[in-house]
Amino acid sequence: MKNSKAIVFITFFSIILLYGCQISVPKNKLSPEKQTELISKGKKITMLSFKALSGEVMKALQEGGVQHAVAFCHLQASPLIDSLSLVNKVKISRVSDKYRNPSNKPGNLDQTVLESYRQQQANGVELQPHLELTADEVVFYSPILILNPVCLQCHGEPASTIEQENFEFIKLKYPGDLAT
Repeated sequence: MKNSKAIVFITFFSIILLYGCQISVPKNKLSPEKQTELISKGKKITMLSFKALSGEVMKALQEGGVQHAVAFCHLQASPLIDSLSLVNKVKISRVSDKYRNPSNKPGNLDQTVLESYRQQQANGVELQPHLELTADEVVFYSPILILNPVCLQCHGEPASTIEQENFEFIKLKYPGDLAT
């Protein structure tokens, strides 16, 4: 069931609430230019955030291996994302139905988007970022497929890509882990 595990997070920086855009009209009333602008902004913030967090995780891996990286994420991933949110004047969230941290559990809208991505993936459709509008927010979603062997050391399959001692450490830090 490899494909069902391919979408571990909508993205590491999955949901970006573009508060600063102050959009208060339905998505279908946004001009194509405005939609393109917002998607471009979301992609840029997603990439900056991904580089910042993955860079710190790689540094932790190099300094002390998988368990050191897991310990780093356990304590520092959320504060790092929060600081990136402040710098970019948006709210950045990571969500998944296969979450490691319970604070990354999807809400109703997120779950709908995850299901849509699963359907698209099952139908062989390339997953694309998109916008959702709520009553007071523009929400940018961007999927990420976790396929990199380095990432699979923590987000892969126990006894396959995750060594047993590292899997046990993950369970110690995240007792309700669903992200493997």
